[in-house]
Amino acid sequence: MENPSFPRFAEVLLPRPLAGGFTYIIPENMHTLLRPGIRVLVQFGNRKIYSGIILRLHNEKPENHQPKAILEVLGPAIDDQRILQFWEWLASYYMCTPGEVMNVALPSRLKLESETQLLCPLDEEQWPDTLSDTELEVLRITRSNSETTLNDVIKFSGASSVKVVRHLVDSGLLLIKESIKHQSLEKWIKVVRLRPNSEELIAAILSPNTRAKSQQNLLLAYYQLESTGQPITREKLLDVSRASMSSLDALVEKGIFEIVEVKESSIIGRSGMQAYTLTPVQNQALQQILDSIQKKRIVLLHGVTSSGKTEIYVHLMKQVQQSGGQCLLLVPEIALTTQLIGRLRQFFGDQISLYHSRMSDREQTDVWESVRKCEPTGRIVVGARSALFLPYSDLRLVIIDEEHDPSYRQDAPNPRYQGRDAAIYLASLFDARVLLGSATPSIESYFNTQIGKYDLVELHQRYEGLSLPTVEIVDLRAARKKGQLRGNFSQALLLAIEQAIARGRQSIIFQNRRGYAPRLVCTECGLIHMCQHCDIALTLHKAAHKLRCHYCGSEKPVPLACSACGSVQLQLQGAGTEQIEDELTTYFPNARIERLDLDTARSKKRYQQLLTDMETGQIDILVGTQMVTKGLNFANVEVVGVVNADNLLYFPEYRAHERAFQLLEQVAGRSGRSGQVGKVFIQTYTPQHPVLTHVSTHHYGDFYQWQAAERREFHYPPFVRMIQLTLRHRDLKILQAAASQLAQSLTTLQEIHIIGPEFPPVARVSDYYRMRFLIKIPKNQSYLRIKNTLWHTCLSFFAHADYRRIRYTFEVDI
Repeated sequence: MENPSFPRFAEVLLPRPLAGGFTYIIPENMHTLLRPGIRVLVQFGNRKIYSGIILRLHNEKPENHQPKAILEVLGPAIDDQRILQFWEWLASYYMCTPGEVMNVALPSRLKLESETQLLCPLDEEQWPDTLSDTELEVLRITRSNSETTLNDVIKFSGASSVKVVRHLVDSGLLLIKESIKHQSLEKWIKVVRLRPNSEELIAAILSPNTRAKSQQNLLLAYYQLESTGQPITREKLLDVSRASMSSLDALVEKGIFEIVEVKESSIIGRSGMQAYTLTPVQNQALQQILDSIQKKRIVLLHGVTSSGKTEIYVHLMKQVQQSGGQCLLLVPEIALTTQLIGRLRQFFGDQISLYHSRMSDREQTDVWESVRKCEPTGRIVVGARSALFLPYSDLRLVIIDEEHDPSYRQDAPNPRYQGRDAAIYLASLFDARVLLGSATPSIESYFNTQIGKYDLVELHQRYEGLSLPTVEIVDLRAARKKGQLRGNFSQALLLAIEQAIARGRQSIIFQNRRGYAPRLVCTECGLIHMCQHCDIALTLHKAAHKLRCHYCGSEKPVPLACSACGSVQLQLQGAGTEQIEDELTTYFPNARIERLDLDTARSKKRYQQLLTDMETGQIDILVGTQMVTKGLNFANVEVVGVVNADNLLYFPEYRAHERAFQLLEQVAGRSGRSGQVGKVFIQTYTPQHPVLTHVSTHHYGDFYQWQAAERREFHYPPFVRMIQLTLRHRDLKILQAAASQLAQSLTTLQEIHIIGPEFPPVARVSDYYRMRFLIKIPKNQSYLRIKNTLWHTCLSFFAHADYRRIRYTFEVDI
């Protein structure tokens, strides 16, 4: 008999793009085990089994169907209900489903999904004689392996075998079952220990007359590591001793060492050193932050490049660590964590965790569990935007470095969220303090300081009083007329690089286009080689000798002649980082030149090597895309060159001037960080452009006033809220018809202003045509109500049979 004091049903969230949680029956033996945040196994549909997370327990029996029972309790995934509240807010605010949030939030190791296994119950002599060769092949595969999955059959026999499997199942010759593999969340590592009562054996190995030098080195390395007080892993011992695994095995066999497995969570990492003493200017800023953060809860630290913001972060993080709370330091890109984590480990030792999407499933799960249990290694977290989803329970401080960076926004898949804004909401759930840091704040954040929503602390002086770099705007039109242009470079920039090399200094050259040339054009008929799947020109990559699309990734060989007229007169237009690197090699044949872009830094190891080489002076000139502009600290850089600033200034988007100012000011800030005055050369055909004027003076306040006035006049954020609705379909006519009719439906909303439907600059990507609406919502209107209306309008509109296959997405606060 059921106990009425226990809830009978559970709402379980599954990592699927569906409307919300699903109701399941709670078996009697699970009543005392379940609570929100617990991970369970459930069946969804006819056969599939998934792991889900309990959202709530209740007694509300569904009216329209009989729910299934929960199959198994897997254990806690989330201990603090505020994390689930954060997920629900993300789904609501960014107009997607809770299942889509869960799919992004959880590490893969926590998202179990059953595999369909095929069993053949009959012996071969019982098989009918009428079977085809393909059917016989499938039966033999499943008969030879009792754990054969449908994917295994497809791998051996091709995609067409799916129909064959279906026929064999219908005929009773194959049986189907669902199998799920459980994975331990605890990480065990092997550590080396000395066996008791082995002193005589040790003395023999350490004897000067021993021939086992490798074993002797192992013992000496063991005593060296033992002095640190930390457990000695097998890998660390072999690395320090430079001995082989066979030597270690020999000492185990002799009874000197034993190798045991321990939980990684039981190991306490080494602590770091004290933070550096702050300069008077930095200390004043720190005190202002500590005072302000108690009043406003959110503080913007506007510090010029190389003003020492990271050192201030360290002092704040140390305070949180000493109080036993948790701190999250967000950085905009995975690439930035590489250099930053090395600096922070000087102060926090091993008691700091790194989290981002490129980590392995095992690594992500280890950090997840460390944060959930609030272990010493889970109290200071450094990560990209995905670190927002970790299961915090005592979050006290959130620091968002380079808060202006557009990489904080997730473009795909859902949820398409703004990491900075989501972090602020997460902090509010814990009543945690928020520090935003940037040399070039976003217009929105600076606006919030002007209206009193955030407090503002400013650092106008570089660390140790260093001067800001001088900026020279190079007029490319004038340089060309005077014959002072060599390829893509002005003589002034080339001379500055030459002088820097002579002084043993480094240079950074910024060109925000990778590849060799953005376009290959026939000079006879004007044909531009375009991507077959996207409305974009193919980029020539010289090293690979390929034309590549930077949207869908498709590529093809470089043609010898025009495909339209047969002419061999093909011309390259524009310059990418490959071409810039080639030119510099010609001008400076003895210089050490490297390139940092998506093509050269695809692997973490290669990226780290480039940073190390730059820091140790192994590189004279570093050529790169915007990867070189973001928060990197190279002390020996004297010259920064921007090959063509016009690529940034005339992009058809209302944030173009803001993005251009931020990129140019950030890349300029890479120079002059160790005594010498940095030199920045910005090449352009429009030297009088206001953005360039503001960059040359390093005066953010004047730039903000100019942009704020422009946005106020034309009704753009932060003076209105804005949502972008994008429609996608393979058939252009169907897409246009749907967009036109949807526009008529949306005109009934009188309180909003709609721009569109219109094509974006690249109208087709991966064979899908795109049209979009920009929806402006005045600040005096209810944002939540209008979003709900938009959501339900689209749900009913795209339920129509003619438009059901159209994909649509919302991007909130663009």
